[in-house]
Amino acid sequence: MKKVILSILVFASLTTKAQDTTVYTKGAILIQPIIVNAQGDSAYSILWSAFGLSNNGEGCSTYVILNGKQNQKLSDFNCGIPSYIVNQWGTDNTIIDDYILSQYPRFKKL
Repeated sequence: MKKVILSILVFASLTTKAQDTTVYTKGAILIQPIIVNAQGDSAYSILWSAFGLSNNGEGCSTYVILNGKQNQKLSDFNCGIPSYIVNQWGTDNTIIDDYILSQYPRFKKL
């Protein structure tokens, strides 16, 4: 009987999926893992913040951060957002997310 129980426990431990321990920031764009630097680190999410907004109907810039599996910053860059996108931007950030991803096609949204 002990062998049967032991066999079941061993089988259960072998078939159990490993838990995903990736850490994400709320509001991050989740992307398919992609190598982003010379050390071979993979980015799992993108965060951005807008700056240079004005009431003139002009575009703005975004500061974009690529984060690793444990939410550590791996790389960053700026991405300009044209006025026609900014003018459509309301309470949902999806239009900015989609624009940034369209400018960097190697980043694939999950």
